[in-house]
Amino acid sequence: MKYIAYCRKSSEGEDRQAQSLDTQERLLKDFASREKLEVLRVVRESRSAKTDGIRPLFYKVLEDIRRGEADALLVVHTDRLARNFIDAGQIIKMLESGALKQVRTPSNTYDNYISLLYMGFDFVFAAHYSRDLSAKVKAGNESKLLKGEYPSKAPIGYKNIPHGIVPDPSKSIYIQKAFALYETTKYSVKTLSKELSSQGFTTKKGKRINKSALHRILSNPEYLGLIRRKGKIYKGNHQPLVSRSLFEKVQAFLQNKNRSRRQKHNFLYRDFLTCSVCGCKITADKAKQKYVYYHCTNGKGACDQHKHYISEQTVETLFTSFLKDHNINEELATLSLEVYKEDLTRTNKFVIQHEISQKEEIKKIETNLQRLLEMRLSDEIDKEMFEKGKEKLLADKRSLEENPNSKSLEDIETTFELLNMIKVRACNLQKVFKKGDSDVKRDLLNSLLSNCYIKDKKIEKVNLNYPFKPLIEMGNDPNIDKWRRRWDSNPRVL
Repeated sequence: MKYIAYCRKSSEGEDRQAQSLDTQERLLKDFASREKLEVLRVVRESRSAKTDGIRPLFYKVLEDIRRGEADALLVVHTDRLARNFIDAGQIIKMLESGALKQVRTPSNTYDNYISLLYMGFDFVFAAHYSRDLSAKVKAGNESKLLKGEYPSKAPIGYKNIPHGIVPDPSKSIYIQKAFALYETTKYSVKTLSKELSSQGFTTKKGKRINKSALHRILSNPEYLGLIRRKGKIYKGNHQPLVSRSLFEKVQAFLQNKNRSRRQKHNFLYRDFLTCSVCGCKITADKAKQKYVYYHCTNGKGACDQHKHYISEQTVETLFTSFLKDHNINEELATLSLEVYKEDLTRTNKFVIQHEISQKEEIKKIETNLQRLLEMRLSDEIDKEMFEKGKEKLLADKRSLEENPNSKSLEDIETTFELLNMIKVRACNLQKVFKKGDSDVKRDLLNSLLSNCYIKDKKIEKVNLNYPFKPLIEMGNDPNIDKWRRRWDSNPRVL
């Protein structure tokens, strides 16, 4: 097989990125050399994998594999490949289709049906880790907001300082003019934009502030000394640029001039349904302000399915029936999770051994640093030689100090508890769906599937997400007893 080695680090400081990427590359090259793997090239990328669509080098690697230039991936851990379900789904689909024959890590090989199930578990935990990290960041931002500290880039008219923002003398005067002039009612937002531009209020590129941007400025309560975040208002510790009475007058004028916007409906099943005939999305309408009906958008103009209106109750019945017919075998799910836990513990032992080896290397470097210093103090070497030797040893030390993400026993138990919660929910899909409110139903479907194709008011096909897909397919497999025997005789078939 021909491998592409992929190293990834989330965007942080450049030094830390370089150290981590160097560590990953060294580990993969050593492993490839020991195992005699053919590695075509090493790809290094400093981008987060939490969100899909933002890693150009990663997608170039997948495209090269689809073209047949390589057929296997080598990474230090599967979380280097994806921390979101969309990218994870691409990798698993390529493995299923055969375009990608293998994903290899120093401790695992993913190339068959059962190993894909474990990879699905890995991706679920990686996505959970990203969401958990995001929650911690949000909690930190919330703490700043409660203290009145502005947590991000300052709005125009202010500039950032440590722990907050202050008025920017070159821009704040234009913000105050904007409110004062608009209050006179002599200007529309459009003509006000032209007037301010003539007075010198422009973008960084020297262009006029457009109408929508100026409207946002005039509507922004942060110029009152407040902070607005996700629909919530906090009292800021920064200096206001306008008075409350002036701000409220401007809001009244803006509201009188704004057209009423069309009401938006948050239809429960719209995001999950696609027309099986033309591939267009299925949308929904409200009849008599009470009844919800779903139908094909007929975006390509040649589909007869848009004539078939389906009531929301019928869609709910279709999903209930689908969940009833696609049960997850609880015994199989329990067994697979137990085996995965053993595999996770075994993988972690490998990482810990690597860390021990690193610590021994670091001790040797520290000894050499001390010896180098002693040689300099006794004039055995000159200053230039001392500095060069010191710089090289410290660089080697920094590279080794990058932690390769070993997990404590507590972390492994937390991972297992998370997956066990997924198992409990997965084994009771119909019950959870039937008894849940709209939020529970939406959350369950979002976890379970990426698309449901409808034709003639019936479900024709469903794209399931991992790890539900292999659990459901194996649970409904008529050869389920063969799977059990294979697990009993060799629980880690790779």
